[in-house]
Amino acid sequence: MKTRIAFLGDSLTEGGKWDVFFPNHELCNYGVSGEKSVEILSRLDQVLAEKPNQIFLMMGINDLGDGVGKNDILNNFSELISRLKKEPEVLVVVQSLLPVNFQLFASETFCAKDIRDINKLLKTFCEKEMITFVDLYSLFSTYSDELIKEYTYDGLHLNSAGYRLWVNCLQSENLI
Repeated sequence: MKTRIAFLGDSLTEGGKWDVFFPNHELCNYGVSGEKSVEILSRLDQVLAEKPNQIFLMMGINDLGDGVGKNDILNNFSELISRLKKEPEVLVVVQSLLPVNFQLFASETFCAKDIRDINKLLKTFCEKEMITFVDLYSLFSTYSDELIKEYTYDGLHLNSAGYRLWVNCLQSENLI
């Protein structure tokens, strides 16, 4: 029997061709462009109705872009994880936020420090909750905390090389 895997998140998740990347698994892509963490949280029941064995979660970048505070983002993660803990048959993997390339994606609302701070808070939270945390940020970040140009087409979203790196990370950590 194939493992049922759900990818849950925003446009970064939506853009992944997860079923092509992982053909030996039954995949559902629950990425929705533009969604913030509270909206992703509101769709959790829909995801759980599909009875996944594993959920890969990435959310928060749109929150930061919309001015949502770090504590609110972390609270939404906490609520989502709390609900998932009631589903002991579901393995949860939290993935870090990715950096932004500010040369390609000029923005006054995104800040590299805020992204790093959220990732540190998420890592600590996941360690405390004994949830798997994947640090994608380090793979995608330059020394100046920007998304490496070769992995993006607009400074925020990934191109095919970026998704290959993401997939390689999940495979190298034996998560899929």
